[in-house]
Amino acid sequence: MMVINGMINPVFKPGSSNVNIRNGVGVTKEGTVIFAVSRGLVSFYEMAEYFLQAGCVNALFLDGGISGYYFMGREIINDGYFGPIIAIIM
Repeated sequence: MMVINGMINPVFKPGSSNVNIRNGVGVTKEGTVIFAVSRGLVSFYEMAEYFLQAGCVNALFLDGGISGYYFMGREIINDGYFGPIIAIIM
């Protein structure tokens, strides 16, 4: 967990050198789900800060270096590998 009840997980420290491409999912108090993939190297703390700024009260780290995404009709962002896959089909 990156964000727990509106607080950054206390094991994450500002200025950490543990950086990677990261992705995660968060949920706001209204129940809106937010998925995010970093475009550059970020620490867990920085990723958690993003979710807090986006209004998330809870956020979960999903995957690291093989992070990627695909939106139908748009560019695929990844290195050719996908780990867990989450699909929204309408």
